[in-house]
Amino acid sequence: MSDTPHLVEPGDEEGFALSRFISVLGIEPVYPGTFFPGKDALLAQAWKSWTESTFLPLIVPAFIEALQNGLASRVEEICGKDRELSQNLPEDMAVRSQKAAQTFLEGKSEMKGNREWVRYAEAVESGTTPGNLPVVFALQSALFHLPLASALSAYAWFEFQSRHGKGLPPKATAEEKSIFAMILPKVAVAVKKNIDDSGGEFGSLRAI
Repeated sequence: MSDTPHLVEPGDEEGFALSRFISVLGIEPVYPGTFFPGKDALLAQAWKSWTESTFLPLIVPAFIEALQNGLASRVEEICGKDRELSQNLPEDMAVRSQKAAQTFLEGKSEMKGNREWVRYAEAVESGTTPGNLPVVFALQSALFHLPLASALSAYAWFEFQSRHGKGLPPKATAEEKSIFAMILPKVAVAVKKNIDDSGGEFGSLRAI
């Protein structure tokens, strides 16, 4: 049986698996992102709270806009959304977000030939933009032409699996996968709304 959680829309599993694979290709993630429940927190409750207070209102809009701007090679707009996200995130989350993103910016050697990635990485290095994990993940997804639904689901999975700040575990338990799956219908709704709002323009992305 696959370790990939079931997505809401049939056929998304392959795209999600590819997105998840590409997201960690060439890096060793060792820091938690914005989701950091702490060792004594109830996982299901913490995941639900993060989904409702941070993921849906703050991360999802920034992720989608960064992905769309990445597809259009609009690096300045990506940086603007990055700065806006830093202002909206609680300070502790913003610090973790940027620390976790550094692993991607420093470890993605295969991306260093991509002009948009290099421009964004240079902006982060110069302090022009903060370099938040959702934006980095979205830009990477755009440059690999990954589907929006599976890229956003893979981002949520990365947050969920890296919550301990000790790297990504090889497998999730059945209970953990069940808890994670609580977010997937909300991802589907967010993606559908984006497709409707954009007239389908960004709803037909396919993984390569």
